[in-house]
Amino acid sequence: MYAYKPQKADELELRKSEMYRVTEKCQDGWFKGTSLRSGASGVFPGNYVTPVSR
Repeated sequence: MYAYKPQKADELELRKSEMYRVTEKCQDGWFKGTSLRSGASGVFPGNYVTPVSR
């Protein structure tokens, strides 16, 4: 839903309208995942993304 610029080395940059595979949902509201475009992985705020149907 929203772009996100990483603040730390382990964070993943999010780009609007790109697809990400979520591998873990953390209790603090952050997700771990991978960009389907670049293959890069990291953590990102879960409220910046929304699930899509397959």
